[in-house]
Amino acid sequence: MLSGVNYNPRPPRVWSRVQAPCTTNQNNTNIENDIVYIPLTKQYVTPAQAQYQAQMLEKGNVLQYKNNSANLTKNQKYSRISKGFGNLRRKCYATQSLTYSNPNTSSLLRVNYTNIPYPNQIVGSPNNISGPYQPNAPNPFDCSSNLLQDGGNLVCNAIVNPCSGEIIESFKSYQLCYPNTCSDVPGTPIELCWYPNVQTWYPKQRTTMSNSLDKWPEGYKGFVSALTLAPPVLSITVNALKTQAKLSWSINPSACLPIANYKIYQNGLLITIVSYEITSQTIQNLNPNQTYTFYVEAINVDLNSGPSNVVSTLTAPIL
Repeated sequence: MLSGVNYNPRPPRVWSRVQAPCTTNQNNTNIENDIVYIPLTKQYVTPAQAQYQAQMLEKGNVLQYKNNSANLTKNQKYSRISKGFGNLRRKCYATQSLTYSNPNTSSLLRVNYTNIPYPNQIVGSPNNISGPYQPNAPNPFDCSSNLLQDGGNLVCNAIVNPCSGEIIESFKSYQLCYPNTCSDVPGTPIELCWYPNVQTWYPKQRTTMSNSLDKWPEGYKGFVSALTLAPPVLSITVNALKTQAKLSWSINPSACLPIANYKIYQNGLLITIVSYEITSQTIQNLNPNQTYTFYVEAINVDLNSGPSNVVSTLTAPIL
């Protein structure tokens, strides 16, 4: 196998290759501070965070047990939820009996409610003797105050102290996080997070590239040998009158790429081609008071080496 600095295929690739969609880089000047986009979670994070998020998504996807589900689409799930048959059907936020009533059993944050004191003179309100409700209804959370909360809305991403209203725990509504012990995952206890808006999938390797050729481009005529010729090493000597210059060169031969000819350039223009057996050439009839530059290239059929070192000489002025 050929290797080293001279191993450079030309052209580098003539067959098509699949390029999957990449995350977008926001900053290409500093790799450590790059920001990349994660399409599944719609977040811009650092590369290290993106790698962690990818591992988290793969774990979460496996723990969803997709094979045990009904594999409903997002539209089907929404239809069932709107009809009352979604996941929330098993979740109750309130309970009531003849002697006890609690509209917020999960201690969720409650907003837009009204405080009802005890006793009160508000007709139709809780703990009003003249109203239709049972009087002397206790606070369901055994708080020191007899105030009851009536009406309002529950905020499902925050848990509060039901007596003081202080937020104990809050989390993002689009992210569900639970300890790995809940899923019997071994190792150091950490939080495993899953995004409900991400559709689960069957992990599998991509083996069919629909947008790529399926074989090597046989018969392609544009390939050039990946091994290049080393450039010759050139030296120059001039006669006493500086009217002619003798060029001499040497090169490390290669058994894989035998040299066929040498090209000699004067002032950047090709002036002659000599056989591989010749390693020197005399350039005559140089004009006086003029600078000449020379370099040599080795040739193997249609493969040229790089140019040799450049040598120069200044001819004598006119006497």
